[in-house]
Amino acid sequence: MLPFSKAHQAVTAAVAVIAFAAAGAYAETAPDPAAGITRTMLQRYAIPGSDQEMRMDLIAFPPGATSPLHHHPVAGLNYILEGTAESAYGDEAPRLYHAGESLQDRAAIPHTLFRNADQHAVLRFLIFYTVKVGQPYLVVP
Repeated sequence: MLPFSKAHQAVTAAVAVIAFAAAGAYAETAPDPAAGITRTMLQRYAIPGSDQEMRMDLIAFPPGATSPLHHHPVAGLNYILEGTAESAYGDEAPRLYHAGESLQDRAAIPHTLFRNADQHAVLRFLIFYTVKVGQPYLVVP
């Protein structure tokens, strides 16, 4: 069995390889309104017999970048590939998430803080979610 740090590095590397390999086949890259933030749709899968689709996006925040106040219409699962994210919903206290950790986006609750907490390194993370076809995942008021 690998020590935690080596196991974490192996998992993170494997996820990154899969994500970047998938990007070549399915990617739709669009800049976020905030300066320098990119969102690359790696995978989208229409759920048969419904108006829903599953998506996997790769997000990159440059050092110190912050999202505007927003909310998500549905819940999502985030996995931090590299860097440190700081996040808070509603009136809760901000919390840090590091590479190898996951966090859940909450549906319909104001996402009052999301930023790259590191002033020197890029934050990269994957988001997995299911929405109605054509529905955005991030809604800025």
